[in-house]
Amino acid sequence: MSVIGAAGAAGRGVGACGGRRTPRAPGIRPKVPKCLASQQRVRAAVSRAAPRAPVARRTGAPLLPGRGVSVGVVARGLPDDVDWGQVQGYVYATVVQFGLIACTLRALDFAFPKLLGVLGNVNSALPAKAEGVAVFLFFLFMAFRSRIFSPLDNRRPTLKGESKEIAERKRPAWMPPPLAFPIIWSTIGILRATSSLLVWKALGGKFLVWPLMVFLFHLCIGDTWNSINNVDKEYGVATLSMVFVVGSVYSACFSYWQVSQRAGMILAPSCVWISIASFLVFSIWKLNDRQPLYPVKK
Repeated sequence: MSVIGAAGAAGRGVGACGGRRTPRAPGIRPKVPKCLASQQRVRAAVSRAAPRAPVARRTGAPLLPGRGVSVGVVARGLPDDVDWGQVQGYVYATVVQFGLIACTLRALDFAFPKLLGVLGNVNSALPAKAEGVAVFLFFLFMAFRSRIFSPLDNRRPTLKGESKEIAERKRPAWMPPPLAFPIIWSTIGILRATSSLLVWKALGGKFLVWPLMVFLFHLCIGDTWNSINNVDKEYGVATLSMVFVVGSVYSACFSYWQVSQRAGMILAPSCVWISIASFLVFSIWKLNDRQPLYPVKK
């Protein structure tokens, strides 16, 4: 049948299945032809058999295709009891601490040359002797007390507290004695300050420069980790977050190496020790109750 013929047949009242429409009285519901009813049943069966798009667990919103995560909702694979407020608190505290340190470095870039100029007016030999010592002491202070910029409680474990932890929680046999940790960290702090001084000199006596920023960001991550492990006692979260501690220290060492190979080599023992410490944290977590790797809602 041509297009014109089909249009004419429709105008003469030919039904959808080829039959003629029967006139109906007003208010009476027409009967569905058998062929149309059959087609509707087939469509319903196909729609039931077709796979449905996955939905988010909480809101029922459809997930983004190929990603498994919907906009603004929790993905299906994540646990329901994650304390996202605590996660955000750790992230915000790290960012705030890093911002305060960056402001301090910017202030030093402005004030430190002026201070050296004042000292030069008093004694011309003072600036050359004082600047290296002052910069070394600044980075030594940051290596041991960078946590003063953090809004979190970043207390380090004491020797007495560490002995108590050993009595309460299992430790691997290869773990160093508690007395070794202050000695190791003191040595690491001196090496950090020395390598940072070399980078500062190599970059023209500037504080707010990329390699030093990477190193100080590593200190911020380490301070947050101390709060997670030593204050909040979230041992599972501490185990997982060691990934960020290790990654940031290797990034800092690589940044130092690009500026001064000597500085990179001096900072390298910090990478070695933190790698060992990360395996120690994982081993302790594995030997004990294996807390969740995320903060749980209380």
